[in-house]
Formats: sequence, C-alpha cells, structure tokens
Amino acid sequence: MKRIRPLLVAVIAAAALLALALPAFATESSTDEEPEATTTTAAQFEGDEPAVVIPPADEAEEEQPWTSRFIYPTIVVGTILLIAGIIWGYNRRIRHRYKVISD
Repeated sequence: MKRIRPLLVAVIAAAALLALALPAFATESSTDEEPEATTTTAAQFEGDEPAVVIPPADEAEEEQPWTSRFIYPTIVVGTILLIAGIIWGYNRRIRHRYKVISD
C-alpha cells in the first residue's frame, strides 16, 4: 500500500502536466500548410499591366474558439482530479472498513 501512494501521486502529476500542456501542443503550426502565393511586380512584364492581377494576401491568424482554449483543458483536469479523488476515497475509507478474522 505504501509503495502505491508515491506511484499514484507521480501518475496524477504526470497526467495533470500533460493536460495542461495539451493546449500548447494544439496551437503549434502544422507542416501541411499551403505554399505561399508569390506576387509579381509590373516590371517583369512587357505590357502596361500583368495579365492576372494578384492581390496581396492578407494573412489573418485564425483564433481558436474560447471553448477549445479554456473549457476543454478544464474538463480534462477536473476529470483527472475526480478520478484521483475516487481512488483516494476508496483506498482511505472503504478498503479498510472490513477486517478478515482468521481462526
């Protein structure tokens, strides 16, 4: 029993750190991005203006909804704490309630 407690604390701490780090992992950029559109200047063409006018690309960062940034990590941490509390309560109160008496 005494060996399980440090292991249980280590597992709960690791799960909490992982749950807190998940939003940071989710915000990293992916490698599957589209290549950037290249714009050309009018000096490269022999006419007055190019055949196709390409407007400059406005890159607005798309914000994550507040639910994925705050609610989901809160639910994950709350669930982990709830499970840890249930395990602790079982080991503390119910498991040692009855004693086996052998003759």
